[in-house]
Amino acid sequence: MISVKVKVIFLDGKMIKASTALVDSLVPGVVKAKGVFETMRVHDGKIGDLKKHLDRLLKGLKLLNIQAPYSKKRLDQYLYKTIKANAFRQARIRIAIWKEERHLKIAIVCQPFLGYSNETYKKGFKAILSDVQRKKTRFSHIKSMDYACFKRAFMDAKTKGYDEAILANSRMEIVEGSRTNIFFAKKGVLYTPAVRCGCLNGITRQQVIGYAHKGKAACRAVTVNVRKLLQADEAFLTNSLMGVMPLTAVNDRPIGSGRVGPITQKLLYAYCEDAHFSCPAKGKSV
Repeated sequence: MISVKVKVIFLDGKMIKASTALVDSLVPGVVKAKGVFETMRVHDGKIGDLKKHLDRLLKGLKLLNIQAPYSKKRLDQYLYKTIKANAFRQARIRIAIWKEERHLKIAIVCQPFLGYSNETYKKGFKAILSDVQRKKTRFSHIKSMDYACFKRAFMDAKTKGYDEAILANSRMEIVEGSRTNIFFAKKGVLYTPAVRCGCLNGITRQQVIGYAHKGKAACRAVTVNVRKLLQADEAFLTNSLMGVMPLTAVNDRPIGSGRVGPITQKLLYAYCEDAHFSCPAKGKSV
């Protein structure tokens, strides 16, 4: 549901009054069309990693043979115009561009988002292994509007009382979460599903791999089955809204001790420092 605080959205070149029905109709997975989207975090009025998100958006459009409606500079301006129109300092913002029959559509929706609580980072997420299969296609590595399988998996997880759903491919290799990338550690080595498995090479995923290498820690992109994840010492999830989120249980089975592990904690702090967020250990939201 859209927050009553949202005043306007950007739609097809115009700033228009927001309504619950309109915004709900623009959600990826509800919109069934060829196109791409990006979801970004706004912190203190600034969009995190904006250049990287726009680069991926434009690359995705090119792969789908869709002409971008505006230049990167103009898209940047419209994103900030939407934030300003709603007077948000802490928010989540989504830009989507897709083709509806012969018409090119663009929507920018910005909603209040204060981040996850300190307690959530201390407790970690609990996930379920989804029955929804993540089928690999030649577009698996772009942020596609073809999002129905992820939406279905996530809603099923939430209905059953879980925070996230983990999807596997046809070979029963773990691919990704419904809205996250996944990492796990065993005997001091960090692992993440390889892009060839069909996962999105998330922006935060890439940052975390960089942090690991910078700290001289082994990080391997691999093909891995569910059993390996369940036998891990610790695990965590990543995306642009949560950064690094501990994953402490899957299918009600604790990962390792069921608590936040040392590698997860170290990478969470590295991310917070890089993004200029307060660390959970200091009792503030991330």
